[in-house]
Amino acid sequence: KCDCAPNVCSDIVDASTCMGSKCPDDATRSCYWDSHKYMCSCAPPPACSDFTNSYVCAGSKCPDDVTRNCQWDSKTSSCGCAPKDCTSFLDSHTCVGSKCPEDVSRNCCWDAARGMCSCTPAPPPAPSCQDFKDHTTCSKNRCPEDASSACHWDSKDGCTCKA
Repeated sequence: KCDCAPNVCSDIVDASTCMGSKCPDDATRSCYWDSHKYMCSCAPPPACSDFTNSYVCAGSKCPDDVTRNCQWDSKTSSCGCAPKDCTSFLDSHTCVGSKCPEDVSRNCCWDAARGMCSCTPAPPPAPSCQDFKDHTTCSKNRCPEDASSACHWDSKDGCTCKA
C-alpha cells in the first residue's frame, strides 16, 4: 500500500521506524521515541547545554551560533553559549565587571535608564600630526604623539611628525 510521507516525527507511529529517522521538517535533527508520551518526537537542536563535561564544553562552538564558543559555568556546573555582546548580560550583577565580548579591551556597563547592559564607548583615537589638515596649522604644532618633535608639512604625505 502507498502511504503519505511523514511531515513531522509525530506522523511516524511505530518506535522502530521513528528511531532511525531524520526529522522530516529539519534533516539536521533526528527523531526519537518518547516513551512517556508514547509518540515519535524531533530531538531538540543541539545546544551548549547538551555538553555535560567542562572540557568538551570549553572546546566547542555554540551549535546554534558557530561564531561563538561554549563556556563552562563552574558555579552551576553547566555549559552555556558565551555572550555575543554586552546586551547578553540581563542584569546589572552579571553586566558590571564583565569585559565586552565584542572588544575585550573595554568593559560592559549597566545603563539604568534603559535597563540594559552596554559596552563603554571606544576611546577616541590618539591625536597625531595627521589631524592637522593644512600647512599653517601643521607647521605651528608640536607632535601630539611626541612633544619633543615638531609636525612637518609634506606636500605628498600631508602633516607628519619629524624627529
